[in-house]
Amino acid sequence: MAVKLSPREKAALATQAMNKPFVPVSSPSTEVPVRHANSVQIGLSMAGQGGKVKELEKELQDANSALKSLNAQWQGVLPSKLLNPQVIKPSRWANRDAQSFDGPEFSALKAEIASAGGNVQPIKVRPIPGSDPQEFEVVFGHRRHRACLELGLDVLAVIESIDDKALFKEMDRENRLREDLRPYEQGVMYKRAIDEKLFSNVNQMATDLGVDVSNVRKAIAMAELPTEVLDAFESRLDIQFAWAKKLRDALSADADAVLKRARLLLRERAALAKISSVDAFARLLATPPSKEAAPRLIKVGDKSFTVAEKGGRVAMQIQGLDKDRLAKLERFLKELLSA
Repeated sequence: MAVKLSPREKAALATQAMNKPFVPVSSPSTEVPVRHANSVQIGLSMAGQGGKVKELEKELQDANSALKSLNAQWQGVLPSKLLNPQVIKPSRWANRDAQSFDGPEFSALKAEIASAGGNVQPIKVRPIPGSDPQEFEVVFGHRRHRACLELGLDVLAVIESIDDKALFKEMDRENRLREDLRPYEQGVMYKRAIDEKLFSNVNQMATDLGVDVSNVRKAIAMAELPTEVLDAFESRLDIQFAWAKKLRDALSADADAVLKRARLLLRERAALAKISSVDAFARLLATPPSKEAAPRLIKVGDKSFTVAEKGGRVAMQIQGLDKDRLAKLERFLKELLSA
């Protein structure tokens, strides 16, 4: 006679059976499929505890979903690490002029980093292959790196191994988002990339960087100005995009004259003359002064006066005329000019 078991007894028997070593038994008529399951789960389910198991499974699924969502948010984000700034080298593509590490703007950045105890916004670096101990090259953040180096603070950096072109693109994109990058610095960066064949031509560079090709050409034109012209300015960082074309046009028309003015500005500045970059630009474009006749001295009896011609105008200096003679002279000039 078959004995009827309660659900709890069935669960206990199932648990015991699942925990015993499995011994295969051949049967000519029946094949029992093998199921991989947790014996405790099966036992609890058979004991009427299946509801609690489902609750646990639901909680596990929710936790997995939350973890996947968190992973998705941080997908592609690289961890930051504090590095000794002395093991970090400037990039060969660096576009920061030496004057970018001087003056009030850099001093303010340095003071901000000192106050915070380090750079809050990380820089990005790439490992230098074969260096031992390991050294790094700046991808972007040269001024933040310099500030930490001068302050003796570790620099917060993101590390990623990327090739030259990827480095250049990231540096350009990050720098274009910053207002403190000057046109001349951008031009130097673009010119170096073309000179070193990182891009085959200006059009390809503009396409790869996603920038207007005319702006790239203007920036490069600025960086290609003669050294004497660039040094004629109080700071190369003051040179504006619009100035580059006018200076190049002036050089094409009369390079000797422009270079002569540039050398004169350099001599004046060496003598501690204060010449703003705006004034320097205007003087570089000025037309050569016309040769003017020297003032002439005219004598009439015991009287004398000088006549000077300047820009199509005549200026006279006469002394010793009383009111009557001055009135006669005015009448004479009026008659002369009306004739």
